[in-house]
Amino acid sequence: PEWRGRRSSRHLGRRNAVMSRIELLPASYGSYKANLHCHTTLSDGRLTPEEVKAHYQANGYSVVAFTDHNVLVDHSDLTDERFLALTGIEVDTDSFLYGRKHDFNQTCHLCAILRDPARPVPIYRAEQYTGEAIRAKVDEFHRGGYIVNYNHPTWSAEGPDEFLTYGDFDGMEIYNHSAELENNNGNSQNECILALRMLKRPIRMIAADDNHEGRGCEDDSCGGWVVFKAPELSYPAIIEAYDRRAFYASTGPEIHGCFIEDGVFHLDCSPVRRIHVMGQGINPIHRAFSPQNDLTHVEFPMDAVPENARFLWVQLTDGAGRKAWMNPYFL
Repeated sequence: PEWRGRRSSRHLGRRNAVMSRIELLPASYGSYKANLHCHTTLSDGRLTPEEVKAHYQANGYSVVAFTDHNVLVDHSDLTDERFLALTGIEVDTDSFLYGRKHDFNQTCHLCAILRDPARPVPIYRAEQYTGEAIRAKVDEFHRGGYIVNYNHPTWSAEGPDEFLTYGDFDGMEIYNHSAELENNNGNSQNECILALRMLKRPIRMIAADDNHEGRGCEDDSCGGWVVFKAPELSYPAIIEAYDRRAFYASTGPEIHGCFIEDGVFHLDCSPVRRIHVMGQGINPIHRAFSPQNDLTHVEFPMDAVPENARFLWVQLTDGAGRKAWMNPYFL
């Protein structure tokens, strides 16, 4: 369902007449910290699935999507009342295997997560490194009952000529912790805003570890995550929260709740230094700053949103430079 509340019968402008409460992140729901991109000894990770579960639980996580390279394994046996294992796979299509587009190696990595682990459908990488082949693969994944997240575009050396042709992938990694630590190229915020502007549709923003537990220069776990807001910790509830975009991505700050009520936007968070509310333009729709790093609330009237903004996208930065990103709310 879309979060588009009832509007007043009086014409008060395109956005300033919202008369009901629109919950973007329901404060009354539970918060479930999740890593949606994870590797184990089943591919190129250093921890077994059981060790991954123990490690992430010890660091406050409730959900891990196990997405080993080109290996689909059901980890439902790891699920209990405090931990949810999502069944997934990372498929990679590499230019050096299927013909180079440039004189450097480009690659497309997709994390596919099953909506229902009881109905696994085998999936494989695209047979060519072309936009058409990868777009067809995304469609195939959707028909097979998978969520599809597009991974680390900066690390993959891919630009808009590539990812804008990949079809209706559901989410996009705005931050990849392993790539950031090992190669200093895990932040893909520029690619994400370009995708939002050009594709003109909601895209879920994912921060993830892509963890291999020290295969590179240092421990690459617990540095990027999403937090789902859901009524319970269950496979259907977390998938529904993903579909509704009822989660946020973070490398540090917490977002406690976000809603629009009677034409006013509200957000509550842990103490941060800066809050930016962006649209499709280059300047913020709204911004707040505190040199004391003590911003915990922001609100502004929706009638201040320009007609051509198209979407609202909240970004938070704390005093240590760590960031959090809401999913875009399309107007």
